[in-house]
Amino acid sequence: MSRQTRIRLFSLLVLLGVLAGVLATPAEQSNAYAAPCCSSCEYQYDSCTSGGGIYPSCNADPACCEKIVTQNCWRWCIYSC
Repeated sequence: MSRQTRIRLFSLLVLLGVLAGVLATPAEQSNAYAAPCCSSCEYQYDSCTSGGGIYPSCNADPACCEKIVTQNCWRWCIYSC
């Protein structure tokens, strides 16, 4: 194997290593959101059950409010705020 062939193979190996490193790097998360405090979930629930707030589709139904606030807030909230 000639010296020039070894240099080309080494260059190809380095290129493949860099490419593998780039592809293995996790993608940047462009939709990162801060988790709310759980106290705000309580407020959302109370507001929903009183007939107002950001969930008017529940029409103050406690079961509906519980479900929607759990999905949108309690599931992701931080207790230690």
